[in-house]
Amino acid sequence: MKRQLVVAVSAALVVAAASAALVANAATSSRPSARHTPAARQFVGYWMGIDPLDGGDSRRGITRKGGGRFAVIGRDTVFTLCDGTDRAIVTVGDATPSGGSLVSDNFIISCTNNGQTIRLKLRYGVLDRNVIRETLTTQSGDPVDKIIFHRVSAR
Repeated sequence: MKRQLVVAVSAALVVAAASAALVANAATSSRPSARHTPAARQFVGYWMGIDPLDGGDSRRGITRKGGGRFAVIGRDTVFTLCDGTDRAIVTVGDATPSGGSLVSDNFIISCTNNGQTIRLKLRYGVLDRNVIRETLTTQSGDPVDKIIFHRVSAR
């Protein structure tokens, strides 16, 4: 009787270990690739913030494109670089994840009041689950602006 109990317990342990191994294998084989990590998905949504330089209401929509890239579209109530008007559109078509951030060298402000186009570098850094920081610089790296955005959409 004692031997049957030992055999039954041993069999149960083998089944449990095999099940754990299968679950662990499934978890690692279905793990997202580096370009679709949870950090990258963190950026998708509709974001709102206040520009500390001019007090303007800033909004960004970030969506995932194919190939691990992201697109951004945005508006502000004040575009200082477009003569202080609200007549402009922000677009980014090639943002990519990099070291936990979302980056692009092609943050385009298209001023619709005067036809001017301004190209900046962009970095979105995660501050919290629903909070990111937009950092804009010139192409040579000189600081332009930093805005804190809060996600207002469901993911």
